[in-house]
Amino acid sequence: MAANPIVMNGWYIGAWSDEVTRTLTQRWICGRPVCFYRLSDGSVNALEDRCPHRRYPLSLGRLEDDVITCNYHGYKIDGSGGCVGVAEQPDTPKASVHRFPVVERYGIVWIWPGDPEQANPDDIPDVSWLTDENWTHVHGMVPLKARQVLLVENLLDLTHETFLHPSSIGNAAVASTPIDVTSEGDKVSFIRHMIGIEAPPFYRSSMGVTTDIDRWQDGDFYAPGVFILNIRIAPTGTEEPEGFHMKVIYGMTPETETATHDFFALGRDYAIDDAELSDFQLKQQLAVMKEDVDALEIQEVMVATDPGMVESSIRSDVAGIRGRRLVERMAKAEAAAAAPAARPRAGVAGA
Repeated sequence: MAANPIVMNGWYIGAWSDEVTRTLTQRWICGRPVCFYRLSDGSVNALEDRCPHRRYPLSLGRLEDDVITCNYHGYKIDGSGGCVGVAEQPDTPKASVHRFPVVERYGIVWIWPGDPEQANPDDIPDVSWLTDENWTHVHGMVPLKARQVLLVENLLDLTHETFLHPSSIGNAAVASTPIDVTSEGDKVSFIRHMIGIEAPPFYRSSMGVTTDIDRWQDGDFYAPGVFILNIRIAPTGTEEPEGFHMKVIYGMTPETETATHDFFALGRDYAIDDAELSDFQLKQQLAVMKEDVDALEIQEVMVATDPGMVESSIRSDVAGIRGRRLVERMAKAEAAAAAPAARPRAGVAGA
């Protein structure tokens, strides 16, 4: 794995809605510093977090009404990113900072770090269950000191649950059950249906199942950075729609080339008023993610120090490899589109 791509033209999770207030907050997205805050009308705003004067972070400034005053030399930046005044002189410099396209939907602040002209809100994946009154969820973000594509592969190959998470969500049935993989456009999907298996510890505790179960994992990766897993747990032989249903969204948002914001939400359609169960599921989710983070951060070191290694792959890697290659293709296409057109050399026929 030599490639370390970052796709700019895509919708990423920039923050949870409850993280963004009138307080100026910095978060790096795809190698760019972003200043998140709310305007006086309640809408979310996101500006490049570099003052146009000397690049001092705007997030360290003061917000009054909808104008940020830089705390270094007093440049005043309005919600559009334009300079509307400066403390030291009466005339206003012609200066501005980039304003990122953002959409607040489903309790998520989505951000488009690339070309604003290509930002289409219709491309945001549907995770309306996050605001559905028939569902409840827990959510958060875990920092990951590893490149994004490692997390893409981790989530698209859940075979690792057998080996990395045996005390919570994994058991032998995961690794022994093959997956069906499909690809369409910027989406990679897989299905793994485990029938008549022992319930892993997390599901025994979370749902109280004591018999063998049918466990479904239906996953969709929406490149460049969103993964959604649909889970069904039911006593063996139980027909749909009966059973326990869970959904998980992961927002795999690159921070830099070697760091990733691992946003997550875990939802359920049962016992939605049980606060104690929500606390338990949040603790379990964070424990599982810590096991993944520990493994991926070790893997990052190994990959970074041996980029030319020829990997060995098996059938369960199909979805992960497709996801990785999809991100690589998208990054290469962006780079090609941004490159200046090659000029024909003098003396060449047709020049």
